[in-house]
Amino acid sequence: MSSFCSSQQGLLSFARSLVFAVIAVVLFAAGSSQAGTILPGQYFLLDHPDGTISPPPYGLRLDYLGITLSTELNGASTVLSWDGGTTATISGTLWNNQAAEMWSVDYTLTGVSAAPANLGFSAVAGSGTLTDASLNVIALTGLQGGTGSTFDFLADGHRLGSHPGYGGSQAAVGRGWLTGAGTNDWLVLATPVPEPGTALLFGLGLAFLSSSSSRRS
Repeated sequence: MSSFCSSQQGLLSFARSLVFAVIAVVLFAAGSSQAGTILPGQYFLLDHPDGTISPPPYGLRLDYLGITLSTELNGASTVLSWDGGTTATISGTLWNNQAAEMWSVDYTLTGVSAAPANLGFSAVAGSGTLTDASLNVIALTGLQGGTGSTFDFLADGHRLGSHPGYGGSQAAVGRGWLTGAGTNDWLVLATPVPEPGTALLFGLGLAFLSSSSSRRS
């Protein structure tokens, strides 16, 4: 009986090690395939650490309205989608730091052109809307910057030099400009939305590890 238990524990230990190895390979492959590149796909947008009036952190600043909006606080979730074509979208929810309420955003970038070497893209125009908690709609209009683009999404670590731990010079950063008095701009970090298969495999692996730990205790 004891030899059977030892054999069973040995198999379980081997299975756990195998699951750890598979998860590590999947996560490494997902991360390394994106390091220093921006491929077509979907990206979660995160508040940039160099927001000049932070705290509170923000990914969208609108001086003409006197507000900043976070792409991640209090359950906010904002996604940039690009299929490699001439348009891209930013949609989801934003947390209004001043009103302490959730808003939604639907913003379309047009005239998108890919940067060389899979470094991202630039867009020449942008337009869309914000919708507040009372369903009031606010128009957003892109403004071309000095380079002629209204939004750049590039793997260049823009304004991260004084913020170690955020991916350095190869991190994906989005920035764009909007009409209105004062400073009105997007300033966001980005991380790829996991592929469904990767997320499923990761979840199954964690479930197995959890169940095997429960059986041992």
